[in-house]
Amino acid sequence: MHVMNVGNTRRDRGGMTLVEMMIALTVFGMIMAVVMGFLVGSRNSYADTRERVITQQTARAVISLLTKEIRSAGCDPLDNGFDAFGVAGATGFQVRMDLNGDADFNDADIDELVTYVYDPATGTLTRDGGEGAQVILRGLNNLAFNYFDENGAQIGGDPLSAVDRARVRTIEVVIQGESERGEIVDYSTRIALRNI
Repeated sequence: MHVMNVGNTRRDRGGMTLVEMMIALTVFGMIMAVVMGFLVGSRNSYADTRERVITQQTARAVISLLTKEIRSAGCDPLDNGFDAFGVAGATGFQVRMDLNGDADFNDADIDELVTYVYDPATGTLTRDGGEGAQVILRGLNNLAFNYFDENGAQIGGDPLSAVDRARVRTIEVVIQGESERGEIVDYSTRIALRNI
């Protein structure tokens, strides 16, 4: 026969009370908030880094193109004596080169007369190789072209006179861009002319 003890109830049932459950949920919620904050921060950091890298890679590609064309400026295999620069200023320049050796730099089928222009109003850099101006870089806060002579002294004037353009031996390109997420990216390089 089984006798039930009514006055002596067991308190150790192995379950959780409502207070214990609330404390556990609160601690779990705080841990999840910290983990979620870390994950969101990591995702934002990754996105910022990715945008900065894309902006830098775009700037490097443009600098690579500029470098190729600046180094070719003044290429004159038949020694016709034309100027390497048609125009040179703080926000743009025009390079001339005779790449196919036909005694001129005005061929329509090859980039022998190339103009770069930075437009501060739109934050864009355009390139015109004879087919019309094409935007090659966007999102610029600033872009400047600086010119140096054979001794490394900066040549002043904007635009440069014909005499000063003939003295140019190095061009410095200074770019300040902004990624889509607002990251500022600075890039600068100096490019030496080879054909002068």
